[in-house]
Amino acid sequence: MRETTLALVLLTAAAPAPAQDFYGHWADGRAELSGYQVVQPRYGEPREGHAVLVFVTEDVHAGTLIKVESPDTPKSDRIYALKLNRMLRFTTGIYDYSMMTSVFSAVEPRAGGRSFEPLRITFTAQEWCGHVFEEVQVRGGAVLGELFSYFERVGRQSWRLDRPPELVSEDNLLIRIRELRGPLMEEGESRGVMLLPGLWELRLRHRPRELVEAVLSKGRREPVVVQGRSREAVPWTWSYGQRRKTVWVDTEYPHRILRWQDSSGASGELLASVRRPYWNLQSLDDEAFRAELGIP
Repeated sequence: MRETTLALVLLTAAAPAPAQDFYGHWADGRAELSGYQVVQPRYGEPREGHAVLVFVTEDVHAGTLIKVESPDTPKSDRIYALKLNRMLRFTTGIYDYSMMTSVFSAVEPRAGGRSFEPLRITFTAQEWCGHVFEEVQVRGGAVLGELFSYFERVGRQSWRLDRPPELVSEDNLLIRIRELRGPLMEEGESRGVMLLPGLWELRLRHRPRELVEAVLSKGRREPVVVQGRSREAVPWTWSYGQRRKTVWVDTEYPHRILRWQDSSGASGELLASVRRPYWNLQSLDDEAFRAELGIP
């Protein structure tokens, strides 16, 4: 009964806005909240857990790239951004893992670029041994990083990479492949890109911070089963080295992320998606809203 109810939440959502009406859909004072059941391999074994993707628009300061909260900040100092907060939770034996990645993506093109280019990415990982924090900022011709870790072999690091003509961030791809303001690529198209791997992936594999040559492909629409129901989706795949990941995106606007799977065995499947002003849902009674997303 629980799975049937969650599927109905997903499939009976309000009629979507047309693709060209980005502001009509996203500037309504609500966030998109999507809950997923996930499998995350760790220490050689698959771990069951859950994830939440939060997509919401907000202004960030052009100088600091931090959310604007003062009404006195002039429009010229603001960048309208689509923010993705991605939470992942799972357990390894006795202790828990908790990860969060925040991606700030500029809605409007900047300096001749495209919509949804990355501005700032932050990542935190917590488990019982300690925690890690990393921040990436894209400024002018550079990609700048700061990394702070509990673990001695990582410690504290600052790094800098030259920005390619078109920077592709694996973390930011979860925004770009939704094609919220028109197509990014044609169905069946593949292209080579210079990719900044996801910060969680770099943490898992203890890899150096560097841009890698990758192939990004947009497949042709196909049916995908989500919670026992078939949906039409477009598969997006990117690969570099031994890593390959596929994400299935709903063909209907706002093109929600339905599933993902990668070559490590990690996977995710959408339980439900709703639009809510979650920052106002803080009372004990509001814990009931978690059931809408199918998360503990």
